[in-house]
Amino acid sequence: MFRTFESLKLPVLGASACILLASCAQQPAAPSASAKPAASPSQASAGGAAPAATAAAPAADAVDPEVLKALDKMAAYLRTLKSFQVDTYSLTDDALDNGQLAQLGRTSRLKVRRPDGLQVDMNNDRGDRNILYYNGKTASIYSPRTKYYATVQAPPTLKEVVSVLNDKYDIDVPAADLFSWDSGSLDRSVIKGASYLGVSAVDGNLTDQFAIRQDDVDWQIWIQRGSTPLPRKLVIITTSDPAMPQHTVVMRWKTAATFPAGDFDFKAPAGSHRIAIKKSDGTVENPGK
Repeated sequence: MFRTFESLKLPVLGASACILLASCAQQPAAPSASAKPAASPSQASAGGAAPAATAAAPAADAVDPEVLKALDKMAAYLRTLKSFQVDTYSLTDDALDNGQLAQLGRTSRLKVRRPDGLQVDMNNDRGDRNILYYNGKTASIYSPRTKYYATVQAPPTLKEVVSVLNDKYDIDVPAADLFSWDSGSLDRSVIKGASYLGVSAVDGNLTDQFAIRQDDVDWQIWIQRGSTPLPRKLVIITTSDPAMPQHTVVMRWKTAATFPAGDFDFKAPAGSHRIAIKKSDGTVENPGK
């Protein structure tokens, strides 16, 4: 009888890789672009004091084309990064059986080498820690506390492995949207509303704050100003859930990180044990399969 890794639903930047390129949740009545809050991203100054972000709510959702351009610019920049590190801190609401929301904090460190290198070190408030390794051939998940690990065959690219881990094994890689943006420009058909809110400081960085609405999801994104339009913060609220759970993540970047050879290869530590992994369809994939 094999022990199994149960599905590791590890919240991502969104809630699996659905923001922008598919569809993903509400925020409290966000200001809108109908009265042009402060200046648009193209009009606001790159430095100096942040303009006031005051605006009246529109009668209906509107899509500001400048917001879509800003998202395209961010996605294009992310695709230029070949080797980078992202440290994230997230707070995620979970609805209890009685409808009350409980919040869980998580940190993760992603080391990324395109097109086929990924290491993710994940920790949560409960003291759980899991490390994901991917080298273009296999993906392994290791728990240092229990010394159990599972290894599966993996496709050759980051975008593909993120999709396989989610679809086949219910493993959500933190910040998975970073790899979805590899596929090109965002799908505008899923955007129901998009507004520019103004300039905001996030973790010491000046950013432009945007509010976007999709079916069942409202979200906000803070994009760094200037020549390095990195996503610095994301807030998602699932409007289709009566409890309106929220997911917030803040990101710190090293855009030119380099990693030692072998960082993406899992080497089973002494005393560790390989176990089976439970798939999303409820079946168990035994070691060696």
